[in-house]
Amino acid sequence: MSSAGIADTSDPPSAIYTGSCHCGSFTYTVQQSPPLDHPSCEVKECNCSMCARNGYLFITPAEKNVKFTNGEKDEFKKYTFGKHIFAHYFCGTCGVSCMAQSLDPNLWADIVAVNVRTLQDVDLKSLNVKLADGKRL
Repeated sequence: MSSAGIADTSDPPSAIYTGSCHCGSFTYTVQQSPPLDHPSCEVKECNCSMCARNGYLFITPAEKNVKFTNGEKDEFKKYTFGKHIFAHYFCGTCGVSCMAQSLDPNLWADIVAVNVRTLQDVDLKSLNVKLADGKRL
């Protein structure tokens, strides 16, 4: 509510981040709402074996808010394991794990889990990191 007692119907704030693998074969922008420095923004640290080994920190924007400026998602190397619910996408040249996505249309459809560690100018110490229980999937 505004101070005048009128409901605030404006869109929440957002920010655009630029990300890439190490060698630059893949570059992309991510529109994130709320921005990473906003107190309500939660960054997920998944405890599944893959994410734990790679040190992933994820945000989950809508797929339409991830735009490739070099390379395309279907050009990444793709790895699945276990129940093969999620595809982990990484650069075949430098090996950096950039994102993951559900392969199950009934589970988190239309979102991409983007590895925050691939985004430029992000203060990792300032993030609101929460555990995601990927082991149960």
